[in-house]
Amino acid sequence: MTSCGTETRQHWMDFARSVCILLVIFLHTTTVMQKYGIPFPDYIAVFNKFLDPFRMPLLMFLSGMLLEKSLAKPNREFLAGKFNLIFWPFLIWSQAIYAADGRLTLEYILKTPITAPSVLWYLWFLCAYYLIGLVLARRRIPLVPVMLACLVLSELLPAYLRMNRFAALLMFFLLGYYVVTKRFSIQRHGALALAGLWIAVAGGLISVQYGTIKYDPLFVWVPMGLIAFLLWAAPYYRRGAVTRVFEWVGRNSIVFYAAHFPLLLVGTRLGEAYTE
Repeated sequence: MTSCGTETRQHWMDFARSVCILLVIFLHTTTVMQKYGIPFPDYIAVFNKFLDPFRMPLLMFLSGMLLEKSLAKPNREFLAGKFNLIFWPFLIWSQAIYAADGRLTLEYILKTPITAPSVLWYLWFLCAYYLIGLVLARRRIPLVPVMLACLVLSELLPAYLRMNRFAALLMFFLLGYYVVTKRFSIQRHGALALAGLWIAVAGGLISVQYGTIKYDPLFVWVPMGLIAFLLWAAPYYRRGAVTRVFEWVGRNSIVFYAAHFPLLLVGTRLGEAYTE
């Protein structure tokens, strides 16, 4: 099996990450609209439900694919980089969210590094995953048993403090790392990739019809199907003027993710005040 080159992989990953981040921002926009009683068409809610099983698993998978490059750095540089690029923005922008949402209190400030009580929990997870990945790599712990354990724990752990979600998404993060380190490719298995796409579509329709299935280990095959298709399609990615813009968003995805929600809250409040 062969895999696409590092440069090509970086470009399509940036593009895919930008799409995921923009879809998350779109979801949060509708969440804020709903919070303030601003109506929006039903088909937008259907669109968001269809994408529910994919956004965060794919984001974590793509982040895991970046772990190998980060691990080439010494431990001190690795930890400093993750603190400066992920954990520090998480801390600062969490306070901005609390202020915009009218809950900037000592309680929330103290809980931030422990329970991540805001939509920026993704960054908290990501920082923890990089630390776990560092330990697994340095200790040469096999990834497959850990991923299977994560799948089981996602069913057994409670939703309290997002523990079941933490286990579910850790599996996808480690899967991304595994794919890169094993130089995994399904390039010669187009039929399998097409089956993965159909599986993903079916899962999205189930999410629309029967309610959320994200983070449910019984439906892990849904985002896995999309990941299989993307890995097959990745070498065919071609850059252009439009895709380069998306790639730029993907390279700066943490900035967009950290800053968007407080701006949405403030913008909505200003809009309400203007229309009154």
